[in-house]
Amino acid sequence: MNVVSFSSLPAVAVAASTNNDCSRGACYPPMGDLLLGRGHQLHASSTCGLTGSEIYCTPYQQWRMKCCPCDSRNPSSFLAHTVQNVLATAGPDKWWQTKKDVNAVTLQLDLHSLFQLDNLFLNFKGPRPDAFVIERTLDNGKTWQPALYMASDCRSAFPEVSTTVPRAMDQTYCYSLPPTGPNPYRDHMIQFSPLQQYMYIPLSTGQKIEKTSGLTGLRVRLTDLGEVPHYPGRSLTKFYALKEMRVIGTCMCHGHANRCLPDASSMQVGARCECQHNTAGVNCERCADLYNDLPWRPAEEGYTHTCKRCECNNHAQRCRFDQAVYEASGRRSGGVCEGCMHHTTGPKCDQCAPGYQPNPRSRMDHPDACIRCVCSAEGSANGGQCDDSTGVCQCKANVEGPRCDRCKRGYYGLSASNSLGCTKCPCSSDGSRSNECHPETGQCPCRAHFHGLTCELCSKGYWKPALGNGCEPCGCDPTKSSSDTCDQWTGQCQCRPGFGGRTCSECPDNAYGDPLIGCRPCQCSFGGTLPEGCDKRTGACLCRLGVTGPRCDTCSRGHCDSFPTCESCPSCFFTLDDQLRNLTRGLERLSPSFPSPPVDPSGSGNFGPRIRALESRLNQIRRSISLSPNSVRQLNEALSQLSRLRDQIHQVNGELAPLELVPGLNSQLNRIQTLLDGLSVEYNAKKDALTNSISTNNAGAFSAIKNAYDESTNAAKSVEASGKTVDQSAATRDDTVDLHNQVQMANTRDLEKLNENLASRPDLTPTAKQACGSVRSAPCTPLNCEGGELCPAEGAPPCGRGENCVGALPLGKRAVGDAEDVKTKVERLNEKITRAAEQLQETQETTNQVRRSAEKLSNEMRQARNDLEADLKETRDVVKELKDFLSDPSSNLTHIKEVSDWVLNAKLPVTLAALKRKLVELKDLAAGLPDSRAVLQQAEPQLDTARKLLKEAQDARDAALGVKADVDGLLEGFNSVEGSLSGFEEKVQDSMDTIDDLNDILTKTKAQLTPAETILGSIGTLTKGMKPQLAHIKDLLLTGGQFAQNADEDSTRAKEEADAAAKDLLALEKQLNRLKAADANSGRGDGAGSAGERLKRLQEEAGSLAQDTGDMMKALAGKADSLRGLQDEVLKKSTKLHGLEGKLQELLKNLRTKARVLSMCQG
Repeated sequence: MNVVSFSSLPAVAVAASTNNDCSRGACYPPMGDLLLGRGHQLHASSTCGLTGSEIYCTPYQQWRMKCCPCDSRNPSSFLAHTVQNVLATAGPDKWWQTKKDVNAVTLQLDLHSLFQLDNLFLNFKGPRPDAFVIERTLDNGKTWQPALYMASDCRSAFPEVSTTVPRAMDQTYCYSLPPTGPNPYRDHMIQFSPLQQYMYIPLSTGQKIEKTSGLTGLRVRLTDLGEVPHYPGRSLTKFYALKEMRVIGTCMCHGHANRCLPDASSMQVGARCECQHNTAGVNCERCADLYNDLPWRPAEEGYTHTCKRCECNNHAQRCRFDQAVYEASGRRSGGVCEGCMHHTTGPKCDQCAPGYQPNPRSRMDHPDACIRCVCSAEGSANGGQCDDSTGVCQCKANVEGPRCDRCKRGYYGLSASNSLGCTKCPCSSDGSRSNECHPETGQCPCRAHFHGLTCELCSKGYWKPALGNGCEPCGCDPTKSSSDTCDQWTGQCQCRPGFGGRTCSECPDNAYGDPLIGCRPCQCSFGGTLPEGCDKRTGACLCRLGVTGPRCDTCSRGHCDSFPTCESCPSCFFTLDDQLRNLTRGLERLSPSFPSPPVDPSGSGNFGPRIRALESRLNQIRRSISLSPNSVRQLNEALSQLSRLRDQIHQVNGELAPLELVPGLNSQLNRIQTLLDGLSVEYNAKKDALTNSISTNNAGAFSAIKNAYDESTNAAKSVEASGKTVDQSAATRDDTVDLHNQVQMANTRDLEKLNENLASRPDLTPTAKQACGSVRSAPCTPLNCEGGELCPAEGAPPCGRGENCVGALPLGKRAVGDAEDVKTKVERLNEKITRAAEQLQETQETTNQVRRSAEKLSNEMRQARNDLEADLKETRDVVKELKDFLSDPSSNLTHIKEVSDWVLNAKLPVTLAALKRKLVELKDLAAGLPDSRAVLQQAEPQLDTARKLLKEAQDARDAALGVKADVDGLLEGFNSVEGSLSGFEEKVQDSMDTIDDLNDILTKTKAQLTPAETILGSIGTLTKGMKPQLAHIKDLLLTGGQFAQNADEDSTRAKEEADAAAKDLLALEKQLNRLKAADANSGRGDGAGSAGERLKRLQEEAGSLAQDTGDMMKALAGKADSLRGLQDEVLKKSTKLHGLEGKLQELLKNLRTKARVLSMCQG
């Protein structure tokens, strides 16, 4: 054996690895074989003979070879070479062997826990590998790190790996293997230690063990087969073979244990360490629960690095290491206690918990170190903590008392979440008698007619005016209100029907008058008035902004929209209005050139007094109410215009010639007078309402201000409208003159020109072609359109498909027709899609049924195969017993002949020819039986295609419906959609045909599965018919065995009797000779007769006995000849039985093969 050693460690390493004294530094448990008890965790990527016998040829003596089989199907066979044969307990002449000519092979040991590797022994049988890698893992196989490369030629096998000894712990290298010598097939031992390659690095052995020896798995990757000699003739086989593998190591304890705890299994080395140095864990990889005051470290030679106990004053059972605390302490202590008991807290359990104080009669490391504080946790500033020295409670800002358990005066609601302890009482200054409240509920002491937590609400029947200091009675009219309560802020009572006002003593909204006599409805337009409708006493309508008129049913000037919207006019209106004002001023400048109007006896043309009266009324309004600056400006402007107008009228009266009085001027002035009367009534009503109003709260004040603003704005607009009325009258007169001088003549010219244009243009013929598809070619104008209809008459034939349609109307009609056609096709396509979906579902169900049938047939075949194998085994046992019986020399020959005759004359339930026919039928059926898996695999893409076609068809249907809803698209869209529908209809039909084909295939598959089940059942029947005959043979053999035993006993007894007879005969002969001698010596004649007779008689008896013995021997000889003849005959019949057994085995083998083939056809 060639030994390659890679484990010559220094003496210090060996001493460290075997040191078991943990008191002086690092200690390590004894080493053992990690493979023992873990053979099931060793795996190989290649093993010979797993699927069948393989022949391997190796050198034998000189220039010769021998070829041996490898059959690992039965691991316990001597021909098996499984990977478990490499264990040290496998026994001699056992090895693991790979398949032939496989270069890359892996041996992997999964340890599932952290271990320390000391040595690895690999005893190769046969050709040694030319290159391999030893790897380890620390994460259970997720990642692997190379520990060492080995090769006959490192530079060619691992060109990227260094061949020099590593100088750092994170490096590795390739070790060059020595030559194998003239015989590469001899055994080679490889011995590897992970520390060897790092022996020259200046680190302690413990540090090297930490960095290189730990592993949770080991892997040997064989990368290159070794070279073998070349003999003439058949070539030698290349393969890997390993006789023994030993993984020497121990549990990884980081130098903190000298013993591995035994496992319950048969493993030689346990995974759990018996930890020392106050460490814990499976591998002593951490400090024990209460020993984390220093960071955990692995032990080293001379340094135990024992974990230090945390200082928790006997109040904790565990602690944790905190790096920040450790650094802050100058790297002296980093333990933080957890789960402090006995009412203590703090990183070292050296403080009393909140609500507890130090016990003056005890020490901090005693269980009674802290006693309960008397301070209130809610009212104390530090959560109920007492002063360490005095025991005095420190109260929050709004808390008082020796225990800090009550609120100060004027505060309430003691709470731990309140940083001040208590909340200040929010008592109402108007409703509360004092600023103090209940210390727990916060209820303030209320004055009369007040209630609520802060006394801010009035009692029932009272309300609080905004400017008042107390609650006042509601004063609701007892007969006109429904209750004596009112709104807390407005004082509004709940009025009965027909009454209104705050106290229900007035008419309701939209009514006026005396409620006792009867309220009358306001004669106002509901859409143009304010919510109250009209004045409660006079009934004057109260118009909203932008509305005017006695009934508030007319939009005021500057509001151009129709009533009741009355929105502001656009900017162009105000531009035109300014132009009108400019024209009015121009008229005023021209008015001196006109003669004075005639004197009207009725005085209706004398506007001066009326204008002055209007001016006086406007001044009175201006003085009585406070207007906005804009309203003041507008009012001043109206007054100045009235003044100017009055002066101009005086001037015109003196200079103008008599003119005809404008009829509408008096009516306009009357409207102005009516508007001013309404303004006066509204003014008086608002003045009274302002005087009598007592609601000065915020809501009432806001409402009053809003109403006053709206009324002021309306009044301003009314003044503005009244000021513009005179301008309108002047403008009317000016418009009259313009109409006569300008408009009429211009209109006449325009009408004449329009008639001339309408006679020649526009030509309506092109428009008619685009609109209705007109075929007219002659021009058609509004005044001249002779020569036929402009558009086709009603009932004309529509534009057909394929024709060139012109005009929106024909195209639209054609689009409607096409849309109807598309709708019909979509409905037809939808029906086909529905049918296809139903067929697809049925096909899916049929597929599942075929799959279930195939699975059932597979199970039946598997059961039939098992039954056949059992029957075959039983048949083999019977044949073996039959052979043993026939070949046993002690068997009774007669019974042997009887058994042989019965076997030869026995008739099987079916002839051999019939059985072969069954096999042929089963073979043909198996050959013709479709592979259900292939059928189903073929069906899946077709089913997917059908589903895809259905999806496309549904999308096309949806697209068609979308086009149908949008019929204003082009007709080409209909044509393309129609073509798509035709294409998708064909696809749906194709999918339906595919589904039909699948159904036919599945139906045929089901039909072919049924005969297979029938034949399988008939084969079971045949085997059942053979069982009684096998049982009868067993009985005959049992009887024959008993007969053979009896014959053996008879033969033994006959032999014993023959031997006894021979002895008797010999004794008689001796006695006869003595008698003869005695008779000769005596010489006496008397008595000779009697002696001679006795002698003669004895001779006769001896002769008779000899004759009987001879006859018996002859008989025995005849028996022997007969037995030999019977034995020859039995051997001949046994040969026939052996041939029958071979045929039966071949039959059963064919049955198993067919059953296995059929079982692979399941879906």
